[in-house]
Amino acid sequence: MVQETVQAVKDAEARAGEKIREAQEQSEKIVNEAKEAAKAQKEKAVAEAREKAEAKMQETKAAGSRILEEAAQEAEKEVEVLKALAGKKEAKAIEAVTSGLV
Repeated sequence: MVQETVQAVKDAEARAGEKIREAQEQSEKIVNEAKEAAKAQKEKAVAEAREKAEAKMQETKAAGSRILEEAAQEAEKEVEVLKALAGKKEAKAIEAVTSGLV
């Protein structure tokens, strides 16, 4: 009877040891899965942030190009106005010189 009790205790200890080993393996598996999930989530967030930054940069470049184009057009208009004014002044200057010669 004592021998049976000792054997039952040994069997229970062996089962408990096996349960502990299984629990450790399962906890390691859960931790590894959580790490992998966190890594994947981080990579996804970084990729999304890069995409948003790239889109914003392209948007900013396009806006800058539009502003430069508008400024160039405005400068061209100003040049045309100045050329017209210079033409008028030139005509007056020629007239003044020619009338002074006569």
